[in-house]
Amino acid sequence: MSPVDTVPTPIDTVPTPNPDALMFKVQEMLVPTGTFEYRSAAQASDAPLPRRLFDLPGVNSVLVAPRFVTVNKDPGLPWPELVPQIKAAVRDFLESGDMAVPDEELAVAHYTDPVERKVVRLLDEFIRPAVAQDGGDIVYHGIEDGIVKVQLIGSCSTCPSSTATLAMGVERMLLEEVPEVRGIQQIHA
Repeated sequence: MSPVDTVPTPIDTVPTPNPDALMFKVQEMLVPTGTFEYRSAAQASDAPLPRRLFDLPGVNSVLVAPRFVTVNKDPGLPWPELVPQIKAAVRDFLESGDMAVPDEELAVAHYTDPVERKVVRLLDEFIRPAVAQDGGDIVYHGIEDGIVKVQLIGSCSTCPSSTATLAMGVERMLLEEVPEVRGIQQIHA
């Protein structure tokens, strides 16, 4: 009998509107829920998957979601040099059996205020899936005097279209659906 070659874990590379960010989709669950952004190797020191990716030259930030990871790179670095290295790092991680992020980061926030619940429900059900298709996410940071504070992360954090996404998509939906909302404010890390 001859040894059977193992088929490498499929990882799909998906472009995003941001030319310096690519999404890498996997079939395995990386985290059970939520998204986790790391903007530096120091910030990712306890997160096994992002830490591996920051070991690669030119990686600026890493976003981990349940079934994809988005990598932002240095603008001058061509993707053809980096993509095979990213895929190899993700495959190595998947074979390790480690958690993608530390357990303490997996805690989920619960909201008791009815307006916050409406806002978070709209973000989770409608906005986050749309933004995730482009390799990013939107993080809710609270509401103050009717102004919803959010942060775009992943490929969306440095995308030239992020202002339009917030104004034309997110803010418009929140204003229509939640009368208590007066506007939206983007928070930058």
